[in-house]
Amino acid sequence: MLDSFIKLIIGDMEDKRAYKQMMKRVDALPKDYRFAFRKIQHYMFSVGPPGGDMTIFTDLTMFTDLVDLFESSAADGKQVLDVIGSDVGRFCDEFMRASVNTENTEKLREKLNKEVMEKFKKEGK
Repeated sequence: MLDSFIKLIIGDMEDKRAYKQMMKRVDALPKDYRFAFRKIQHYMFSVGPPGGDMTIFTDLTMFTDLVDLFESSAADGKQVLDVIGSDVGRFCDEFMRASVNTENTEKLREKLNKEVMEKFKKEGK
C-alpha cells in the first residue's frame, strides 16, 4: 500500500533512473547531436505521436532508440543533418510513427495472447 502511494506521489523510481541514464548518454553525444536530440524530444512531447496515442511516452524505448541511432551515427563520423535530414519535423513524425506501430503491435499481441490463454485455462480446454 505504501509503495503504491509513493509511486502515485513521486512516480516510479526505476523510470526516473532510466531517464537519467538515457540523458547522461545524450550529454555524452557531440554538441550538434545533443542539440538535435533535445529539440526533437521537445517537438515529440509537444506535438505528440500520430494518432494521439500518448502511451508511447510511458516507455523510454523510442527515445533510447533515438540515442542509439545518434551514438552509432556519431561514431561513424556522420553529421547530424545526414541522419535527420533537412525536414526535422518529418523525421520526428516518421520516427514516432514507426515507434507507435511497433510498440502498439507488441503490446496488443501480448494482451491478445494473455487474454486467450487465460480464457482457455479457466475453461480447462
